[in-house]
Amino acid sequence: MPKKTNAFTSATVLSLTVGLFLLLSGILDLIDRNSVMGQVSSLFADKTTGIVLVVAAILKIVSGAVLFVGPLGLLTRGIRSLGFWLVVGFWALFTLWVAVLGLGAFRGDATAILRWFETLALNVAILAALWHLKPNSP
Repeated sequence: MPKKTNAFTSATVLSLTVGLFLLLSGILDLIDRNSVMGQVSSLFADKTTGIVLVVAAILKIVSGAVLFVGPLGLLTRGIRSLGFWLVVGFWALFTLWVAVLGLGAFRGDATAILRWFETLALNVAILAALWHLKPNSP
C-alpha cells in the first residue's frame, strides 16, 4: 500500500504563517514608524539605533522568506537547516534586544508596561513556534 503523504501539515502551515508574519513585519518596520520597531526607535533617536533598526527589518524580511519558501521545497535540506538556525539565532537576539530597549516602559504608565509585556510575549511565542519547526537531524 502506498504511503500517504500530506504536504499540508500543521508544521507547514506554521512555517508559512510565521514566515509571512516576519516578512510583513520587516516590511512594516521599514515603512512605518508606528510599528513596534518605530516606537522603539523614537525612544532612541541616534543614528546607530536607526541603522540597527533597518538591519533588523531586513533580517526579518530575509528570515520570513526563508521560513516561507522552505516548506515549498525551494531550498536544499542543508541550506534550509542553516537558514533555520540563523533565523532562530537572530530572533533570540532580537527578542533580547527589544526587551532590554523597552525596559524604560517601567518608568511609564500601565499602558506602556502592558505593551512591553505584549511585545515580549509575541516574540517568545515566535521563538516557541520556531523551536517547534526545528529541522530533524539527518
